[in-house]
Amino acid sequence: MEKKNFDDFILEQLKKIENYDRISSTDIPNIDLYMDQVTTFMNEHLGLFKRSSEDKILTKTMINNYSKYNLLPPTIKKKYTNDHVILMLFIYYLKPILSIGDIKEILAPIQDMFMSETSRKPEGFNDLKELHDAIVEIESAHFSLFKDHTIETAKIAKELFKDVKDEKQRQLLSIFATSYLFTVQASAQKHMITSLIDDYLKDETPPKGKKKS
Repeated sequence: MEKKNFDDFILEQLKKIENYDRISSTDIPNIDLYMDQVTTFMNEHLGLFKRSSEDKILTKTMINNYSKYNLLPPTIKKKYTNDHVILMLFIYYLKPILSIGDIKEILAPIQDMFMSETSRKPEGFNDLKELHDAIVEIESAHFSLFKDHTIETAKIAKELFKDVKDEKQRQLLSIFATSYLFTVQASAQKHMITSLIDDYLKDETPPKGKKKS
């Protein structure tokens, strides 16, 4: 089977991401779920980023670890609410980039706003489902920015080796350079996130028992 052209391959992957049916709150069953039902739901709806068909998006062990590290509030009679499922969706996307400690830091204020007994919800958002859907909508609406940037990065990497005559060498070098540039960009974005957590979020979050002046 003939290998796809490099540019066509990049465009094909972008199309997969663009056309991926992102989970909205209406996709989540409107009932509390047992752990098996949660793992089934997640594994059925989050298949795009699996590297192989054997990979599991979510397992019982993962959920137990999230609870152990207080990323999730306690269940209700061993059942998980819609809010639990949404938190697990947030964790799924944060986990490849951030440590458990960082995820805990960034989710704690969200849980306080929407899931605590004394929560004071922000204006315009009645529950966690509305927050999730708003973020998903923004991500989808701005996909074109990611797409354009990805195409441009791959183009720059490929152009660097346009004078290499051996086609296989040219392709291998293009793959390496594209991967390297994506990694550098991802590292820069991770730095932005961890800086927000370490140098900004913690300044906004007063120690327990104290009010921010």
